[in-house]
Amino acid sequence: MMVEPNYINPRISKYTSLIFISLLFVLLTAMAQFASFALIQHDVISFFGAQPEDISLALQMTYVGILATLPLQFRTLKRFDTRNYLLVALTMGILLNLGCLYTESLILFTILRFFVGATTAIIAGSMLMVIFSILPEKKSMVVGVFAFFGSILSIGVIVGTAAAWVVERMDWNGLYYILISLQVISIMICFLVFKENTLPRKIPLYQLDYIGYILFVCFGVLFAYTLIYGPKYYWFEDSTIRTTAIGALVFLSLFLYHQKRLKRPSVDLRALNYKRFWFGLLLLIFFYGIKDTINLLYGYAAGILGWSSEDIVSLGLFNVLGVALATFLALKVILTKKQNLPKLLLAGFFILLYYHLWIYWNLTPDLSYTDLVFPIFIQGFASGLLFAPIIMLCMSSLPSYTGMTGIIICAYGRFTASLNSIAGFYTLQEHYNQKYKIGFIESITPFNLELHQRSQEYENLLVSKGYNPESASAITSKLVGKTIGIQSQLLTDRTIFILAVYLTVLAILSLIVFGLVNRYKSKRQVPKIVS
Repeated sequence: MMVEPNYINPRISKYTSLIFISLLFVLLTAMAQFASFALIQHDVISFFGAQPEDISLALQMTYVGILATLPLQFRTLKRFDTRNYLLVALTMGILLNLGCLYTESLILFTILRFFVGATTAIIAGSMLMVIFSILPEKKSMVVGVFAFFGSILSIGVIVGTAAAWVVERMDWNGLYYILISLQVISIMICFLVFKENTLPRKIPLYQLDYIGYILFVCFGVLFAYTLIYGPKYYWFEDSTIRTTAIGALVFLSLFLYHQKRLKRPSVDLRALNYKRFWFGLLLLIFFYGIKDTINLLYGYAAGILGWSSEDIVSLGLFNVLGVALATFLALKVILTKKQNLPKLLLAGFFILLYYHLWIYWNLTPDLSYTDLVFPIFIQGFASGLLFAPIIMLCMSSLPSYTGMTGIIICAYGRFTASLNSIAGFYTLQEHYNQKYKIGFIESITPFNLELHQRSQEYENLLVSKGYNPESASAITSKLVGKTIGIQSQLLTDRTIFILAVYLTVLAILSLIVFGLVNRYKSKRQVPKIVS
């Protein structure tokens, strides 16, 4: 099979597999900029002396940059020479990484992260379009979507491996040297893979939707601020949260109105007229929110088991292995027969259900590394069976005239789900932690013989080690407090996992009903043979 000559250097066009691997490397390099400090946020918090919410906002600003730029990117790629376009974007990415490396201002860092998101969208969006162009027409959409969205699922842990290695040996921002090195390699790949002068004619840039870009940026920033800081300030009891929530609603309304009145909108709102697309989009938002329960496991490993960043990330590699195997399996199944898509989704949700049940049944204060390998792996396997197939469900529900709108709206859905999970898990943990701590404290009475006996054993042990009775009593109180904290967190995690079980069952039932309704409709549409 020969490669389309639109983008690729003719001298290497026959090496399709090598070209695909090279493009995938550049795609992963772009994604790495987005996920560069997702698993080492504690180190970033310490460096800036910031609150966790501040760093979460900086991370989400990268996503706002991606989402605002992606619709423009699918159009600007046609207006520039591809190789020069990517070289400029990669060079800008290097300069932005240098800026992030040397800045000590959190505000400047957050602004830079927004522009990192913009360059990520330019490079990743370009790679998606080029990958579509080099594959056979029947496979291009499926393979391209699986490559693109499979990398999104995996890149956080892959970059986290390098990040963990860095933070164990130097300052966390040494990670930027690795990211810059990857970008330099990507520049060399672009020189090798892409040909010059891919632009047939010059197209003016004034037709681009700059107003929509600004409106969406304003909405994204305010929406992210509302959902990240809302739980901390008790939502609408705080005047700032009320203001940002109203502002986000206003800018979203203006953005949608602006898209609706444009002749050639960046986002074709006609896509929202299709009920099948809505079902897929809601399924995506649900999946991406519920899959983030894995962060509770990583938090359990760090906070209760006391693991290092390297241990946690090495465990996460089993998750990546599950994603990779399931993504490959799902790709093969869909290429064989697209009608297998509903079966894949059901299988994925059933595995996700088992994962949540396993954690609920087995979560204790002393799980080992080998104990956690299995649930971490099956969570990745379920995610690999679900993420790209859900995207395929969404995109197959839309007519061709909507263009890349399906991918863009799905990216909006992922952004919404990520923010909802941040706010939701924060609120749930605060609520249930407080509830269980109060329950434990109320049980601490002089009549609690078990607690009194255990405390007396601690004190006697400490006295036998040379502590005086007063110090032994104080240390025992601290140990009891620590135990209460651990038990409260474990009960909180188990409660959240059982809630996830109920929600996953609801998703499975929705899929079954959706399948039955579609089968009934298809039977009714079969024309009757007139005798």
